[in-house]
Amino acid sequence: MAKGLDVGTMNILSARQEGAETVFVQQRNSFVEIEYSDMAEQMLSRSDVLHIRKDDKVYVVGDDALNFANIFNKETRRPMQHGILSSDEASAIPMIKLITEQVVGEPSKPNERLFYSSPADPIDSGLTTLYHEKTLESMLGDMGYDPEPINEGMAVIYSELADNNFTGLGISFGAGMTNVCLAYYAVPVMKFSIARGGDWIDEQTSQATGTPVDKVTSIKEDDFELDFRTDVGGVEGALAIYYENLLDYVIENITREVDEEDVEEGLDVPVVVTGGTSSPNGFKDLFADHLSDANIPFSISGVRSAEEPMYSVASGALVAARSEEKESPTTQYRGDHPITINIDQKDTEEALENEVIDDDDLQRELIKLVDKAAQDEDVDISDENKKVIANLSYLAARETSQTSYQKTSRKGVSK
Repeated sequence: MAKGLDVGTMNILSARQEGAETVFVQQRNSFVEIEYSDMAEQMLSRSDVLHIRKDDKVYVVGDDALNFANIFNKETRRPMQHGILSSDEASAIPMIKLITEQVVGEPSKPNERLFYSSPADPIDSGLTTLYHEKTLESMLGDMGYDPEPINEGMAVIYSELADNNFTGLGISFGAGMTNVCLAYYAVPVMKFSIARGGDWIDEQTSQATGTPVDKVTSIKEDDFELDFRTDVGGVEGALAIYYENLLDYVIENITREVDEEDVEEGLDVPVVVTGGTSSPNGFKDLFADHLSDANIPFSISGVRSAEEPMYSVASGALVAARSEEKESPTTQYRGDHPITINIDQKDTEEALENEVIDDDDLQRELIKLVDKAAQDEDVDISDENKKVIANLSYLAARETSQTSYQKTSRKGVSK
C-alpha cells in the first residue's frame, strides 16, 4: 500500500488505492477560534464538527471553519501562507498536524510509503521551502509513515500526462503559490514556483471592493465563471481582472525561466493546468489565449485542464508512491528461479536524460540481464545497464499512472 498527499495552502487531500478505485479524502486547511462554553462544545461534538479545545477557546478546524467564520463574522486562520507553513501563525504546526491526521489516517502497515507535495522555491520572493518540507517530513514520520517529498508541478505531470510519456508542461495553480514544471520523459527539465495564487486574487479583490476576504473566497468558489460579462464594479468583475493579471504574470515568468534554463528549442509539448484556482469555467480558454501571444521558444501542442483539478496533485503523488513500490525491487523469473534487479532513482533520471528505448529493444536487453543473473554473474546496474533499468522504471510508472487515472472514483470526505 501507498498514499499520496497534497499539502495545499487552502486544502489538504490524500489519495489511496482501494481495489480498482482511487479514494480521496479532503479537508480545508484552515481554522477559526470561537469562545468556549460547555453547550458549544457539546453541540460541536454531536454534529461531528472537527474541533479542539485549548484553555478558554475552541478551534473549529477544516471544512467547517469557513462556515463558522461567515456565521460569526470572523476571518479564518491558516496554518500555511504563500504555499508554506506560516511563520505568523503560532498554532500552525499543531493545527496542520490535526488536519493531516484526519486526512491520511493511520498507516496500513509500519512505514507505509507516502509521497507528499512540496513547492519549489519561489523565484519572485525571498521565501524558502526547506523548513516547510522538513517539518512535514518529520510530522508524517511521527505518524508512522515513510514520507518522501515530490515537487508539486512534477506530481501534475505524473497525474495528467501519462498518455504523453510524462512529457509536457504541468502548472498547478494553488492558493498560496503557482508551481510550474517542464518534464521530458518523466525527467524535470525546469521547475519553479511563484508566490502568487488564489489567495493573492482574493486579497486584491478584497482590497479593491472592500469585501471581507472569506466572503470573496466563498463567491469565487460558488460557480464563478471567467466570462467577463460581469459588471466591473462588483466582486466577480474584480475577480476576473485579477485572474487575468495572474495568468499574464505566470506566463511572463515561464518565458523568462525557459530562456534562463536554456531549454531546447523545437520541443512540441502539451500544457496541463490544474489546482483549485484553475477551477472556474473559462480558465483554460483564457490561459490558452494569453499563452498563444507569449514568446515561448518551444511549441505548445495544446492546453488542457485536469478532469478533476482539486485531486490532480494528490493523484500524482500517489502514482509516484505506487510506482516506487513496484520499482524496488523488480523481480523477473527464469523458470522457477527468481532474479531480483534493484532500480536506483538516480540511475533512472540520468539514463532518461539520454534516451528512452522502445519496448522490443527493452525486452531483448532484459533477457540478456536475466541470463547473466541466472548464471550467477554480477549485473552492473550502475554502468551499461542503466538505460535498461531506467526504462523498466519508466514503463512501470506509466502503467501505474494509466491504471490509477482510468479507474479513479470519488468518495465522500471523512471528518
